[in-house]
Amino acid sequence: MIQRWWLIGLVGLYPVLAEANWQTHLSLPPAESVSLGLPAAGEQEGTTMQAGVDTLIIGRDVVIETTLYEAFSAEEVPTRFATKLETLLSEFMEAPVEFSASERIQLVWEEDRRQDGTRIGPPRLNYVALPDQAEPVEIIWPVARKGGVAFFQDDILLDTLRLPVPGARLTSRFGNRRHPVYGGVRPHNGIDLAAPAGTPVIATAPGRVSFLGRQGGYGQVIEVEHDTGAISRYTHLSRFSPQLVVGDLVNAGESLGKVGSSGLTTGPNLHYEVRVNNQPFDPLDQGQRIMLGEQPTQKEYEASLYEARVRLEQAIGTASIYDLISLNQQ
Repeated sequence: MIQRWWLIGLVGLYPVLAEANWQTHLSLPPAESVSLGLPAAGEQEGTTMQAGVDTLIIGRDVVIETTLYEAFSAEEVPTRFATKLETLLSEFMEAPVEFSASERIQLVWEEDRRQDGTRIGPPRLNYVALPDQAEPVEIIWPVARKGGVAFFQDDILLDTLRLPVPGARLTSRFGNRRHPVYGGVRPHNGIDLAAPAGTPVIATAPGRVSFLGRQGGYGQVIEVEHDTGAISRYTHLSRFSPQLVVGDLVNAGESLGKVGSSGLTTGPNLHYEVRVNNQPFDPLDQGQRIMLGEQPTQKEYEASLYEARVRLEQAIGTASIYDLISLNQQ
């Protein structure tokens, strides 16, 4: 059976400047870095202790017989990853991904759990490989909280994630512009991305949720605090991702909610900001650099890829995509 993932359509977004009339405001102290270790070779799951919480490193080698969702469900892989991968692949790839029967997908992810086994926050993907594609595909997420989601095809770094709405059209840039509701020229403290209502909104960098609620004309808002001290703000959402709460750690590419038209808007849209000490910066330029910190070089991204393959081998106790490719070429 063949499953097709189609590109997300284009959409509209218009910015809104608003006073903070917060109905819900939950805040956190400054974020702390989380140090993650590798599990011993051959283990199915590895753990790292942090203040009474275990961070499990889990790997799976899944065979897709019907749909991606059903395959994940059968192998106890979080089914939310199916939608997440669909969103990211539609952003990175020009043509839809096609799956044939018995195709493999390899994954590594993290889960934070209390001593009683209760999971804290959403699971976080680290690595995905599609080794059976004509040009094998790999996606890596930053583990050391440096850099963005990186897309490799046939061992070549092709792109990194920059926007919170994959496939969206940029309709308004950072800086002065004529306000679409009030008129007149005013500062525009973020960017607007055209996207239909219900389009997934994803985190652009690792961090933790520091605010989730309403903020006046911004409507439904999620703010993510990053280790660099920056805050990314996602506004006008129609809803938040289920079970997401303030304090949750989120990885780059993690679903935060859906595009909507809450607050003062002219239609469904996402207004996206990056702030440091409440001062706005261009999310496509200086803001992105500040939020992510020092950007990895291509060689550092490649090193991260090889490290992710090692994590996969140690988590599932079998060959990584790199070994599989080498074996197929012999």
